Amino acid sequence: MKLIIFSLFSLIFTADYYVSNFGSMFNPGTFDSPFLKIQQAADIMEAGDICYIRQGTYHENVTLDNQDGSALSPIVFTSYNNERVVLDGTILIDSLWIPYIDNIWVADIDFDVWQLFVGYEEMVMARWPNAKFSDGTIWDKENHWAHGTIDDDENAYINGEMIDAPHGNVSLENIGFNIEGATAILNVGSFKTYTREVLNHAGNTFSYEPVDLWKTKHHDYFLENKIEFLDSEGEWFFDSDSSKLYLWPPDNIDPNTLDIRGKIQSYAFEVSNSDYVEIRDIEFFGTTFKFDNSDYSKVDYCNLVYPSCYKRMLGVVATQPEMSIFNSSSNCIVSNSAFRYTDGPALEMYSSNNTVDNCYFYHIDYSATDLNGLMTTIQLGGSNNVFRRNTMHKMGASATLNPGNSAIIELNDMSDSGHMQSDGALVQCMVGQQPNVQIRYNWLHDTEKFGARFDGEGDGYGGNMHHNVIWNVQGGIMVKGYNHNIYNNTAFDNGEKNDIIIMIDQGGNEGTITLNNAANKIAGHRTGSYESYPVPGNYENNWNGYENNLDIKDLLVDAENNDFRPIQNSDLIDSGLFDDNFIFDYYGNNPDIGAYEYLGDYWIPGITWNLSQEFGDDFYFPDELDIILGDVNFDMVVNVVDIVNIVNLIFSDYYLLIADINGDQALNVVDVVNVVNIIFEN
Repeated sequence: MKLIIFSLFSLIFTADYYVSNFGSMFNPGTFDSPFLKIQQAADIMEAGDICYIRQGTYHENVTLDNQDGSALSPIVFTSYNNERVVLDGTILIDSLWIPYIDNIWVADIDFDVWQLFVGYEEMVMARWPNAKFSDGTIWDKENHWAHGTIDDDENAYINGEMIDAPHGNVSLENIGFNIEGATAILNVGSFKTYTREVLNHAGNTFSYEPVDLWKTKHHDYFLENKIEFLDSEGEWFFDSDSSKLYLWPPDNIDPNTLDIRGKIQSYAFEVSNSDYVEIRDIEFFGTTFKFDNSDYSKVDYCNLVYPSCYKRMLGVVATQPEMSIFNSSSNCIVSNSAFRYTDGPALEMYSSNNTVDNCYFYHIDYSATDLNGLMTTIQLGGSNNVFRRNTMHKMGASATLNPGNSAIIELNDMSDSGHMQSDGALVQCMVGQQPNVQIRYNWLHDTEKFGARFDGEGDGYGGNMHHNVIWNVQGGIMVKGYNHNIYNNTAFDNGEKNDIIIMIDQGGNEGTITLNNAANKIAGHRTGSYESYPVPGNYENNWNGYENNLDIKDLLVDAENNDFRPIQNSDLIDSGLFDDNFIFDYYGNNPDIGAYEYLGDYWIPGITWNLSQEFGDDFYFPDELDIILGDVNFDMVVNVVDIVNIVNLIFSDYYLLIADINGDQALNVVDVVNVVNIIFEN
């Protein structure tokens, strides 16, 4: 009863606050007299209050601390009436640019920047070997990173030392200057990459502080944070000691004629110790959000472009970026949102019962360094998380999703991952995460890594993978451990490795049920045949190309165009086996083999909304709110209501920029007269 009374009380006594670029620090935050800053609302908001933000661009770090909403009355920050609101973490570089050397220009600034934009497109931090965003070479590790000799000789050197192996025009020995003090981005741990300062350099060798995990394979690296690396169009460098900013502008255009912006802020919203806080219908450019100890919080219908970036340009090493994150926050939701262009993870959520639903992730983490855990695009800690109906592609980290314990991963479209590291998978479940996990109804495809893995040293058990389609990956499904349920998956065209791998070693898969799967290559080994490595555990009613020498794609409607249903009268229909341990719908006398039922629902994973229509393919700042001179209440009409509003402002001693008709920084009878004249003129 007390809870009901409190909820009703909070619903009755709630407030709406308004913020506008035409507001004032001295206004009460009403529609007619809005605040100038979002923080003005944040400082006074309570359960059930809503902050409506008017169209425009805002440069703020909004903080909330110890301000709880409730289940029925959350604290909400949102755009007003679908107006476009952008929270901007960058600042305009309006200093004078002067020629420096060749095509490089220099400007003096009095603040630190660690990411640079020209026309809202990111420039490349000066580096060696060179790579660009514009032509996609930033993702080409083979040709646009340097390589160590460990790839050819695992005894070549030790942890803390790098010996370069020249390839093409890339040779550290011939670089022409000493790189001591540079920042080295080092993929020397297979699925782990580190940043370290170069301590010493001689010839083709440099030293660095040893890393935690060092493996004798795949030693790749690139270098940043020396002005000598600035040798290509679109590169930039910031000398924090002298506060000088250097740029080789695109197309060699005079930078004094360009819109150049630098990132100066990590977070636009920082919420601490505040439950039931929601951020809706807001765009973020060069900044993002952070929730600490804030349960039941929500980010919905938000567009995040360049939300996070490493501070390597400032000499920060061995530290991951300040990213989109929920720390110690349970029952939180991120939904219907887009995350694009990060250097660092897309999103991390720690605690339990968190959900990522119907979100789009693209161009995530082109360096993939100093990440938590397995090095992942999405890291979910705790238990009982849900990762549902998301679309993800173009990602650098070894593992795309690390879901936490007992998670549900369903209806996701995931592809094109792991460019910057070796090993890994689109969905990676380690030992403790496998019991009761559900990996189901996903498309996992077109990547250099595995599709989905139950990994570890073979101690994992009790995981479920079913009704997934996996194609054109390094290896489809890999299962280590025992007592897993692997059923009704479809897999094909997965390179040299097998489509479904139920490992004989590393747990032996005693008690694992492999049932109703359709794949060209199912076996108990990564590459060996079914004849040589039969599937351990309970293996029944699978369509295995190793056994019949056929291609499963010939039994599917149109696999090349993503129609994976069985063709009419195929051997897949009604040929499966029902197991009481599994709960799923089927039609006919028995389940079909593979991920789709012949007469069942043709499910299509991924986001349900159109990215281009919702947020656009390219970012641009919003036009300022359309203003009619004298329209004080923004109703697109100048009439007596506007006169009344100005009079009220005068008597209440509040200032509103839009009401200051003559622009004299004061509200008085002159402004009233001006509005009267506008009415008569119209």
